[in-house]
Amino acid sequence: MRTGSVRRMRTAALATTFLCLFAGSAVAQAPAPVANPQLAAAQAGFESLPEPERRAIQADLIWSGHFNGAVSGSYGPLTFRAINAFKAGKGVADGLLTPPERRSLAQAAQAAREAAGFRVIADERTGLRIGIPLAVLPKRDVSPSGSRWQSADGKVTLDTSATPPGETLEAVYEKATAPTPNNPGRKITYKLLRPDFFVVTGETPTGKFYRRLASGPSGLRGFSIGYDKALSATVEIAMRCTWR
Repeated sequence: MRTGSVRRMRTAALATTFLCLFAGSAVAQAPAPVANPQLAAAQAGFESLPEPERRAIQADLIWSGHFNGAVSGSYGPLTFRAINAFKAGKGVADGLLTPPERRSLAQAAQAAREAAGFRVIADERTGLRIGIPLAVLPKRDVSPSGSRWQSADGKVTLDTSATPPGETLEAVYEKATAPTPNNPGRKITYKLLRPDFFVVTGETPTGKFYRRLASGPSGLRGFSIGYDKALSATVEIAMRCTWR
């Protein structure tokens, strides 16, 4: 495989990992407008599939580089356009996949996952199941409250975390969004608190960060990602998928 192709796959893998992590802030696709008969017919055909298959198609379209929406299993203009983009020049632009086209998409997605060294890892330090592109984030270490994966150049860092027993989601959220006098260049650009999770994004003079923490049977678990601002175009297409 040519170097340029591998580089594109690894870039897509980095974005896809963030797509597959940044769940809580995702906005699902709007339903297909009924006024568009072709889109409505495609929606009906897509939604006749089992939900796991619908979600798998959207995830594979992300890996193939054609879709940057939420892996929700619902059908809208983004999925319609993504399927037609994948089929461009090779099939009818009807927003649906024939069985051979579905196999071709699965093969393309698998090739991208393999190029990225993508693995779903059970993080023993926090209990999270999280997808990591090991070819993109090869450096693994421990962090104060979990595990850490990092790119070779140190420009992207992913940390998992588990909050000590006794802390509430609301209390951690307040800390995460509070001003930091010792770091005046840090500012919050987005924050969202829900009963079972929160999302906080922000930036520093040179970097950006994203944090998500959720409550569950095992307590508060989450992850954070920090990245160089120069990577914004790659990372920020990606905040619309499902955290495992």
